[in-house]
Amino acid sequence: MNGVIFAILAAVLWGFVPVLDKTALQGNISIYSAILIRAVGSVLIMGMAVLYTGGFRPDDFSLKSASLLLVAGAIAGGVAMIVYFMALQKIGAARTIPITSIYPLFTIIFSLIILREEFNMVNVFTGTLLIVAGLIILQR
Repeated sequence: MNGVIFAILAAVLWGFVPVLDKTALQGNISIYSAILIRAVGSVLIMGMAVLYTGGFRPDDFSLKSASLLLVAGAIAGGVAMIVYFMALQKIGAARTIPITSIYPLFTIIFSLIILREEFNMVNVFTGTLLIVAGLIILQR
């Protein structure tokens, strides 16, 4: 399958999930229980994918890689999910998702500082203006 089709499918799925998340939160469930249940669903799917593809090969990664991935999982799948669910509860999916979608701006900043990657500053500035303008339009 074409990579663009995979990307569009991921976008559709990621666009649908906040509706499920917000609907689940309308009950009396705590955000921590909701995130834990969501994580179990993810582990089940990844377990099936690994079994189906034979994709887990411990020899393929180093202790450093495994450690960094564990930290990334704790941040993205733990801390960020908690604040994301708090935002969903307070302002809903239609407002939360556009705000959280500014994460590429932070990726650029962290990539400049930590990875010392180079960017065309005109493109970064233009992209930032467009993202912020879009965010302002969506929030009104």
